[in-house]
Amino acid sequence: WIYSSMQYTNFNYNVEKLSQELIKTDKGYTLSPTGHTILQEYYVWAMLLDDDGHVVWSENLPSEIPLQYTSPEIAGFSTWYLKDYPVRVWAQDNGLFVAAQPKHTIWKLQLEAPEKMLHSLPSWFSLVLICNIVGSILICLLLSLRFFRSFKEIVSGIEDLTTKKPVMLNTKGLLKPLAKNINMVSNELIRQQNLIKKRDTARNNWIAGVSHDIRTPLSMIMGYSSTLENDPHFSVEDRKQFGIIRVQSERIKSLVDDLNLTVRLEYEMQPLNIKPFYLSKLLRETVVDYLNTLDFDQYALELNISDSCQDFRINGDMTLFKRALHNIINNCIKHNPDGTEIFITLNLENEHYTLEIKDTGTGFDQSTLEKLNTTSQMPTGIDHGLGLFIVKQIAQVSGAQISFTNWHKGSCITFIF
Repeated sequence: WIYSSMQYTNFNYNVEKLSQELIKTDKGYTLSPTGHTILQEYYVWAMLLDDDGHVVWSENLPSEIPLQYTSPEIAGFSTWYLKDYPVRVWAQDNGLFVAAQPKHTIWKLQLEAPEKMLHSLPSWFSLVLICNIVGSILICLLLSLRFFRSFKEIVSGIEDLTTKKPVMLNTKGLLKPLAKNINMVSNELIRQQNLIKKRDTARNNWIAGVSHDIRTPLSMIMGYSSTLENDPHFSVEDRKQFGIIRVQSERIKSLVDDLNLTVRLEYEMQPLNIKPFYLSKLLRETVVDYLNTLDFDQYALELNISDSCQDFRINGDMTLFKRALHNIINNCIKHNPDGTEIFITLNLENEHYTLEIKDTGTGFDQSTLEKLNTTSQMPTGIDHGLGLFIVKQIAQVSGAQISFTNWHKGSCITFIF
């Protein structure tokens, strides 16, 4: 608005210039060509009044404009309008020069203010500025507080998502889209959680039912096959086949037991007998059990326990950990050829107790290593199956880190406490 009004700011200059272009001659008054240009560009008519109020010169003067004026009339139109024409005046030696602009082009307003008010204007301006600043800060604080409350609620909702709690955030305010999406995610997670729980319950019930149903006929097969295997009325070849039936039945029983154990461990249904026990003692007992049954022409078992580890105790379930040791040693025997050596070592390294079980067999293939070291899901399609997966679960229950690797002579399984 100020910019569009700037074109009128030079009126005083123009009326002064126009007044100066009015030249007095012996025959009267003459307006110069420059004066005519200014008059045509900015004004519609002009006149000159003498000291008595008579018009002594005019240009384009309308018929409605009087040719004589009193002092009050001059005082009136010099400030405001003359017959609705906005006029500007300029005093010169020859009288009062008057120039008019078109009607309805200029709006005039007379502004008056006490000097005292003008002198106090800087103080008022400073006060208004300070009030604006304080108001802006208050508005920012209020908006920030409102945003902080909304954001705090969002953060609380995200924390509840991580703990799988139901989330129902207020879907109003600045963070409405985000809150709405979090509510949707929460509903979807709860739905999926219920489906997973339903699926797991069905699977566990199925495994428990099948395991229970298998045990009775399997026990009968094992009992009868063992009796027939030892019956001298059968030929050696027949008794050998009965022995194969017994061994395979025992294997099925072991697989069913492993399946039940890994499901119970995965869903924390296995009752644990957690208490401290000496790892060195358990290792000796386990090795002695195998030394009494191993054929040393086929497999060799060696145990090394450093002096610093003799009194090392684990806070865990000793029966389960013994099961883990048996699974590893059986795996070394089952998947390696005759002549394989098995080394069990317990050392203290860098303030960590390390249990290593290595063999000189064929080692793990790369896909098996990836599945054993990366996934936490029950393995499928690998030769080492549930046995080593149960070992991982027992290591977790015992507070140990476990890794599966190959060394230059075979496989290596490491527990770090």
